Amino acid sequence: MKECFIFLCNVFLGWSSNLMNRRKRSDTMKKRSIIAVALLVAGFGFYQPVANAQSEKETIAEQKDTSNFMNASGVIKDVETKDGIVTLTVESEEKDPQITILKLNDDTLLFNSGSTKAVQKEAFQKGQHIDAYYDKNKPMILIYPAQITPELVIVHDEEKIGSVKVSKFDKEFLSLDNELKLNIGKETILENEKGEKIEKEDLHGKELVVFYTITTRSIPAQTPPTKIIAINNLSPEMKDIQTVIEQDHFIQNGTKMIPLKTVGEHLGYVVLSYTRGNGNFLMLGNSSLIITVGDKTYSYNRSLRNFTEPPVIKNNKTYVSEDILEVLVP
Repeated sequence: MKECFIFLCNVFLGWSSNLMNRRKRSDTMKKRSIIAVALLVAGFGFYQPVANAQSEKETIAEQKDTSNFMNASGVIKDVETKDGIVTLTVESEEKDPQITILKLNDDTLLFNSGSTKAVQKEAFQKGQHIDAYYDKNKPMILIYPAQITPELVIVHDEEKIGSVKVSKFDKEFLSLDNELKLNIGKETILENEKGEKIEKEDLHGKELVVFYTITTRSIPAQTPPTKIIAINNLSPEMKDIQTVIEQDHFIQNGTKMIPLKTVGEHLGYVVLSYTRGNGNFLMLGNSSLIITVGDKTYSYNRSLRNFTEPPVIKNNKTYVSEDILEVLVP
């Protein structure tokens, strides 16, 4: 019976994905999807597939998008200031060095790797080593040398030791490239991109700029970070979702709980409830989720994931922890 259910689900998901692509997720398709999923759930009951550990790791690895930024590093060869814009000519330290032109404006975040403090754009000098980070989704003019307006620039401190990691992190504060695990303590300075103090839970869902000095030799390396800056580099779609969440959420054991159906449908998912509302099925293209109220474990594309807090029902609506956005938003 379970094998039959899995086969029919796969056939249905493949059929719906192809039809969605041809009809661009039309209203007709949504109606058919709802009917088909309802028949599957009603006819065969609830079945949560269990994947082996290896296939789960492979699936998660394929879905990772470790950073919103691209990196350009090198040595400053020239500095020019005009009309409030500081232009840096940077040469990479490769065998075949490349030249990059960086234009720093008032919105560019500038920090020293050792002191972790902000620096003024007028303070850059020839000979300094820098790392520049720019939005990889931002349109760029295809010319050489490349001209970039970076979102973040780190200048290497030649006297005070300090390293910087720019990455997305999971809910356990492991970087999505599996290279660095953060052990955040009371001494760690937590700020947003405006320099305002924030709490540990505010780091979730953000790109993190991590300043640190020491790490363990383990794999992944672990560090007690000196300072963390959370960059809220959200797409227009995510900004819209955040507005929806701010209007309807609550805090459970320090975790923000958000309305599953409202958020899911806002992102284009078909959302169905069954077994008296305790079970929830979400589907969009090739993505599917099965979520049960009270159970921290849920199924995502035939692999198992865990919520920070178990889903609950409040005011006749299912609420889940905010980390669901890591899989709902591509």
